[in-house]
Amino acid sequence: MTDIETFRKKEFSIRELRLKNAKKQKLIITKSNPDRLHIVYVMTHVDVCGGSKIIFEHVNHLVKAGQKVSMVSHFEFPKWFPISSEAEYIKVPFENELALGIPSCDVIVATYWREIYECISRELAPVVYFEQGDYHLFDWNGVSQREKDYIYKQFQLVPFIFTVSKGASRQIKKVFGRHSTIINNAIDHKVFFSDDSGAKNSSNRNYTIAIIGSDRNEFKGINDIKKALSILEKNGYCLDLNWISPDEPLDPGGKVFINPKQEIIGEKLRESDFFVCASLYESFSLPVLEAMACGCAVITTKNNGVIEYAEDNKNCLMIAMNDPEDIAKKIVKLIKDDDLRESIITEGLKTSSRFTWEHITPRLINYYRKVSRFSPIHTLD
Repeated sequence: MTDIETFRKKEFSIRELRLKNAKKQKLIITKSNPDRLHIVYVMTHVDVCGGSKIIFEHVNHLVKAGQKVSMVSHFEFPKWFPISSEAEYIKVPFENELALGIPSCDVIVATYWREIYECISRELAPVVYFEQGDYHLFDWNGVSQREKDYIYKQFQLVPFIFTVSKGASRQIKKVFGRHSTIINNAIDHKVFFSDDSGAKNSSNRNYTIAIIGSDRNEFKGINDIKKALSILEKNGYCLDLNWISPDEPLDPGGKVFINPKQEIIGEKLRESDFFVCASLYESFSLPVLEAMACGCAVITTKNNGVIEYAEDNKNCLMIAMNDPEDIAKKIVKLIKDDDLRESIITEGLKTSSRFTWEHITPRLINYYRKVSRFSPIHTLD
């Protein structure tokens, strides 16, 4: 079994040396747009997280639209998300550089900054960086100088960058001085939809709150939500909790569902009255949109991602960051004000209906098609 932490440190040091003399990918227009593109996603990891989920959604919908798609990874084929059998999955041995697994193709998509130059150095196709947001984008001051130098240069090398929201795009410009194209995420409306059975309106049960995220990731604010629930309990409010987590919580509470199937996530959201997001940062905040689609009244922080579609007192109530008292206050507000709660749910359903893969996939294909007209100028020995 490979020690991933040790492997990453060794990989970083090797790549850091190669990066010193790296040059931006040079391209020329050499071809017309092919009818069927071959797009390769180079994946640093494939474990349970929103970023991987969106890439797999890309893969599924691109394949459905007639494109050829390959994924390249060091890890075993992920079984936690349904991936089209028509997509190619290339597993590269850990002793080999990941980019060596990239086949001949029209477009290479680096899905994390670690892979950018390695993809460029293969000189097979134009490289696109797909930025979904992480600490390097939203907590730049907390990054070590060594890593800052490494990441910053990677961003300067890639010719094309696209991301998922205006907020993420602004951060890319602010931190790295680079322009990025915006292509929003979407949700699977066959999985995330509202149940009109009226069960949520029953007065014979407790209100239920849903949360999604790991309490191991401090920026998710899970502990703030739990503190808010404790405050409410002390004030006489009996609330049930549906907690969906990618891993075993450090401090479990309520009903915990560890890495459930997407259909189970949709089911638990439909069972819930409220969805609370206390994240300090997000690039898009997909779970908030999925919760809206399932008929939850949403309470969320005003993070960079959620403002792409969330409006305070319209389709959600916004809360201050790191503030359990405010979370508790907003939950009580929705409990006491039936009209406000129903209005927020209705507006949330309208908002979520705009974000469909049927709308987003053609934009994604058109973007890749424009990129595919270019070919790399061979400059490396």
